[in-house]
Amino acid sequence: MIAALIRHAEISKDRNVLVLLLLLGSYLGMLVAAVLGMFWVFTAALAGSYFSDIYLHKHEPDLVKFLGKLKWGLSIRVMVRELAVLVVLRGVTGVGGEEFIVVFLGFVAVHALRLAYTFLCMFIKRRRALPVRVRNLDLSKLSMPEPPPERAFKSYERKLLYLDTGVIIGALVTEYTAVVGFSVLGVALSVTIAVVGMLMLLPTVSACRKVPSHERTFKILNEQVAKYQPEVVLYFSYAAGARDSAYQVNMWLDTLARLGRRPLIVLREVTTLRFLAYTPLPVVCIPKADDLSLLELPDARVILYPANAGKNVHMLRIAEAKHVFIGHGDSDKLASSNRVSKVYDEIWTAGEAGEDRYQRLRGTIPSSAVVRVGRPQLHAVETVGPRPPEHMTTIMYAPTWEGWTADPYHTSLVLMGVKIIRMLLNQADPVRIIYKPHPLTGKRSAEATRAHRKIVEMLEADNARRDKLAGTNAGKSLARGDKKLSELEARMGKLKAWTVVGVYGVWDKDRAALAKPPKEGWDALQSEWHDTFWRSRGGDRHQVVTGQLPSLYSCYNESDLMISDISSVVSDFVQSEKPYAVSNPSGMDPELFKQLNPAASAAYILGPACDELLQCVDAADMAGGDRLADHRAILKRYLLGDGDSMVRFNDAVNALFAQGITEFPSGEIAEPILANPFTRGRTVMHDETMPIRVIRQQPHSMQQYF
Repeated sequence: MIAALIRHAEISKDRNVLVLLLLLGSYLGMLVAAVLGMFWVFTAALAGSYFSDIYLHKHEPDLVKFLGKLKWGLSIRVMVRELAVLVVLRGVTGVGGEEFIVVFLGFVAVHALRLAYTFLCMFIKRRRALPVRVRNLDLSKLSMPEPPPERAFKSYERKLLYLDTGVIIGALVTEYTAVVGFSVLGVALSVTIAVVGMLMLLPTVSACRKVPSHERTFKILNEQVAKYQPEVVLYFSYAAGARDSAYQVNMWLDTLARLGRRPLIVLREVTTLRFLAYTPLPVVCIPKADDLSLLELPDARVILYPANAGKNVHMLRIAEAKHVFIGHGDSDKLASSNRVSKVYDEIWTAGEAGEDRYQRLRGTIPSSAVVRVGRPQLHAVETVGPRPPEHMTTIMYAPTWEGWTADPYHTSLVLMGVKIIRMLLNQADPVRIIYKPHPLTGKRSAEATRAHRKIVEMLEADNARRDKLAGTNAGKSLARGDKKLSELEARMGKLKAWTVVGVYGVWDKDRAALAKPPKEGWDALQSEWHDTFWRSRGGDRHQVVTGQLPSLYSCYNESDLMISDISSVVSDFVQSEKPYAVSNPSGMDPELFKQLNPAASAAYILGPACDELLQCVDAADMAGGDRLADHRAILKRYLLGDGDSMVRFNDAVNALFAQGITEFPSGEIAEPILANPFTRGRTVMHDETMPIRVIRQQPHSMQQYF
């Protein structure tokens, strides 16, 4: 078990593994010390158990969950701790039975109060939990009860498991002094804390007896959506609903905000909503499929899908709309030409390369269904230009993750990552490295996790060496920058939070702000944050980027060269017209590699030995060593297309919207002529050859046809 836990703990730092061992050792030490009557050893082990528990909950939540799967969760550990205390008081060290009875009854009272407290909190959660979560829509008419006091409600599950601390401390003092009054005092303290907390919850419990019904919630939601009249829907679901998948929808937010029609974002996982970037657009998150059918979208004629997910079928059943797969990046991976995409009316790709990829499917998807719209997100990517004389050559290493299969060559991180970074750090002329791994790195491979951690350690060590050479000024600049960044992040977080309502267990008191978020410009805050970040880091510090900030495109703009794998970041980086290298960890013939992966046709191919790395660095310093510049200009048109991508994307939306209006005018539905009377009023599945007639009806809710 310990070996399994240590392997699981590789996602973090070595000291956390030591804390894990302290956790396991402290509980074993408590039991042994209790049996042997070693009071001070028992006390030290008890303190170690509390410290390690609290530390791991804060720094290693995933590891704590893994302990629970191994049937060693916090509740079990609490029981073991209480059992060890009772063993100490059972008379092994000479204490009489009176103290034992007081402490035993104290534990019983604590467990009973935990049960009652948890019941109240669960009641509040269930009553205040909305079936829908939204951003930028005003649901204040729901008149939800105010949230409970944070001190009594937040993280109550974990807090209650430490409720017996007063009983334990009182028992130990009694064991040491032989005065039973300390045990009584400890029990009274724990009971008082629990009772006071429940009294704080009672007003909310009373208010939660009357909450909006399910029907009223969706009635008010549909009223707000009807006022907005969304014409285009971005629908996103991810199988795991993980925070790391939010980037797939975040990359489209700015494009939607600049669209010529009214867009609505529909999410299916609450986790995605929690990590969704700021957007002024209305967002609706509906986890349950049955509830999704209650959402009325009578004016929506185009539905966009950034990912192929099983839950897409819940939206694909809307016949009045045209369904489009837009993906979350164009690359030469097989995922960019998936046979599943046949279910959509159209597939939008960036350029001709995307259309050619779907030819792999040998006619499964007709060429007429593939539309080139460019990559409108790339307006933020700056093209290659002159650098100031003091600029240090900056190289970005952006490996993809290990993928869903066992392919060892899917990512360069495992086989080549550490070697690439080591060789870059040992260059005669120093370079700056921006390391930005894929958000899913390490989710399936322990080897990828180890390589990632090693790279981070190497870059941190080299930064420490450079800071030491630079003296104290670098440290002061970094500290000032961190302070300014914290202030900006707080302002951005506040701006984002003001647009959220209906998140599980939370309700914004300032309901007037829900419909109209503050006017402080998000773009201005983002720009100021990035300027502060890069300026405070200086021009020679390496950067490890694993969060949403700094953005991927900002990292592009700071870089002179990118090293990556076969992934969408390669196609996007071509927009900059800067040199780039693509890893070839399998050692395939470079010319064959380029033929199989067109996005790498204007790249420097980096084999397993990384012998070509010096040539790549020479191409990055803009000293005339870049022999592939002309090839990249040609490839850019092939991958990303010509013209203004935003205009092309907007035109594609308008064309498909007009087509949907023609086929399904507002207020009309399609139904087979020979419809069974028992199915009238619901969506009817029919053969494509069955005659169709259009029945004119009033504007309707989709719910009445499901």
